[in-house]
Amino acid sequence: MFEVHGYVDGVAYAVTVGQARPEAAATTGIVSGTRTVVELLSGRQGADIVIPHQPTTTLDVHDPVSVLAALRAWTQVVTVKEPS
Repeated sequence: MFEVHGYVDGVAYAVTVGQARPEAAATTGIVSGTRTVVELLSGRQGADIVIPHQPTTTLDVHDPVSVLAALRAWTQVVTVKEPS
């Protein structure tokens, strides 16, 4: 499981990726946390993630690798850490 902190449209967010958390403000697939980011990912489920010099990936909110790629492509990620 990963904790991701960053900004979307200048507003700070925090989400966990890897396991749904029922106590979170919002959840989709394996992503829980700030409603704005969860809704962004939920709304773009199945969308192409285009990152320069990397193969195009499709967002699957049940796959942590594609979720992390989407967050890096569509938001300003500040930290990604694995909780100890």
